Amino acid sequence: MKDEIHAAAKGALVGGILDDEIYDSEIIEAFGSTKQHRGERSLDLPISSIVALRPSDFFRQGATWRSAAQGLHCEGWDRCRDSIVRYFTSNLEDSLFPAPYSYQELRIGFTGGAVYCKLGNHRTAAAKAWLASHYGEEAIFKQANCYYRPVKYSLKPLMEECIDEGSTLKFFYYTTDRFGFKNKLLRKAGIQYLVLVEHASSSCDLYILDSDSENLVPVSPGRNAVSRLLKIDFRSKCLRLDFKVVPVTLMKMMLDENPIWQDS
Repeated sequence: MKDEIHAAAKGALVGGILDDEIYDSEIIEAFGSTKQHRGERSLDLPISSIVALRPSDFFRQGATWRSAAQGLHCEGWDRCRDSIVRYFTSNLEDSLFPAPYSYQELRIGFTGGAVYCKLGNHRTAAAKAWLASHYGEEAIFKQANCYYRPVKYSLKPLMEECIDEGSTLKFFYYTTDRFGFKNKLLRKAGIQYLVLVEHASSSCDLYILDSDSENLVPVSPGRNAVSRLLKIDFRSKCLRLDFKVVPVTLMKMMLDENPIWQDS
């Protein structure tokens, strides 16, 4: 099955959907509101509509779906090849992926109009390549469990402003690493998300995205002039974190209510 998936990815249409960049599901999910109207339903989803995976070991940031599928290890998949193919081509709903060590159903999330994988990274990348190879780029995931959230109110005008003015929107989210050093700064401050807007004028605005209120809280430079000069105030330290760019195309997807959800 590994060779089959890799061959499907390698032979995919050049310039087609498998050459699209994989976006970060963690960012898309963080932009979704937990306070506003939410929805759950099973939907037929074009494989082209799913644009993001959670960061994983089989692909790097900025990778394409083609390279991700070629990076799959598919351990133990050969023993259940026929069951996996039936899974790819059947109604998904609450069905468990038949590969070893897979214990839950596929879950797909919507934040506004952006569709991402909530659970099932490996099978999503594999199925996208396999289905495109066997059924074309119009193939679908049949009756996948989908979960909808609108974009957080506080982020909408900021995203629109960045698109209109050509500013760069960046996002940092708290993750846990083995030793906890990477996020010690934010962990001590009780902060999970930071939003950074870089303007064409070289100035920037930094915000805390409050997880409870979903409001943006501006982070001002420290009052101590020496700390600011030495860049050891809290804001300066935050600005040195490894922010991820939120692409304009992704912002537009989130702001554009997806017809797949609206029409279902």
